[in-house]
Amino acid sequence: MTTSGITNINAKLIHQHPDNPRKDLGDLSELSESIKKKGIMQNLTVVPGHWDENRAHHDEGYTLIIGHRRFAAGKMAGVTMYPCRIVEDMSYKDQVGTMLEENMQRIDLTVLEQAEGFQMMLDLGDTEEQIAEKTGFSRTTVHRRLEIAKLDRDLVKEKTDENGVYQLNLKDFAQLSRIEDVETRNQILKNAADSRQIQWKVEAEIKNREREKNKKIIVELLEAAGIKKATKEIERKRYTEEVKDKKSIPLDKEPPEELNIHGTNLFWLESWDGICVVEKLPRKPKEETEWDKQQKKNKELETLQKKMDARRQSFIRMIIIGKIELLKGEERQKVIEKMIRTLTEVGGWINERRFSEVYTGKEWYGMPEEERNDIRERIRQEDIQILLLTVLNGTMDSTGSLVNYDGGFDAKRGRECQKCFKILMRYGWSYEREEADLVYGNHELYKKES
Repeated sequence: MTTSGITNINAKLIHQHPDNPRKDLGDLSELSESIKKKGIMQNLTVVPGHWDENRAHHDEGYTLIIGHRRFAAGKMAGVTMYPCRIVEDMSYKDQVGTMLEENMQRIDLTVLEQAEGFQMMLDLGDTEEQIAEKTGFSRTTVHRRLEIAKLDRDLVKEKTDENGVYQLNLKDFAQLSRIEDVETRNQILKNAADSRQIQWKVEAEIKNREREKNKKIIVELLEAAGIKKATKEIERKRYTEEVKDKKSIPLDKEPPEELNIHGTNLFWLESWDGICVVEKLPRKPKEETEWDKQQKKNKELETLQKKMDARRQSFIRMIIIGKIELLKGEERQKVIEKMIRTLTEVGGWINERRFSEVYTGKEWYGMPEEERNDIRERIRQEDIQILLLTVLNGTMDSTGSLVNYDGGFDAKRGRECQKCFKILMRYGWSYEREEADLVYGNHELYKKES
């Protein structure tokens, strides 16, 4: 490098370096006042040429290397000519390195600015040892600052803003550097509201990673021993007679070198306290109780009732569509009266929906209004016997099971069914043997009173 003597250069010809590590020049008012009184007492250092905003290099003018604060304060003071030392043939790396070395010695440099400066020197090819030697900082400090440089710059600035919730300190950065993964560091930094939370989140992350590392080792040991991960079914049955806990291995302690677990049908699963090894036991044959036996009988009775209900519904529909003749004359009058009295006694009720379901097999709700009107018209014209039979059918549908919860015969519901079936007998209905036993409470599957 060739250095010239001191030359006065017009301020218009001097340009800022695009990679000046000193982004914030601080308060320049005091320095500006001093320059007004005494002038520029110390020369600037420049190199020939300059870079434009697109980083294209031009031979005209000069680029400032040392003296950025003096240059800025001089402009505030109205200085137009600056004493400069011109350095020829300085490489770009040396330019940046010179600026960094000069700035690293300033006591008012922020931790972030130091970190970014060290990172720039590292990017230019210096090792951590060389950076320490050039700047006068210890190797440890350089390393810690470089760790800070890995963090999201905007996040760091946000957390160090004086107007923010809190300011980061060196202890916070030291805590974050305990996490190797930079993305995780940034996430912790983003979510932490203060230094205490940074410490807590870092500790939690380290503990979690240690647990995951231990888990991997333990699982490898288990798999090598032929112990597989438990299925969802085994997990659900863990606290039943079918699954027995054999051994619990904590994840927050050093994993064992070997496993000493004996048993058959062994599986492992993760629990709140670590890895648990369980044994699936042979399933014991379940002893059938009297209650179990009666419940089976109840299902048989309910199946029989469903078949009878289906046959009854089909029978009534045959009357409605005209395949079974309606009663006439005196018999007609008697059955109408009987149906009205019976329906009154058992709580029968009638509406358009029931007719719709019997006539069309369709749900009333959601049916087009045109179809509803057709049904309403049919109701107005229909024989009173059919209308009453429709109500009777719906009433019998809603009667419910003839079997009590304990397997006994529900006598009240039985009497209601008997009355309704007696009416149907006028039209030709006849019970099958089991149906009669079901309706009158004589079926052998009913629980008998002791």
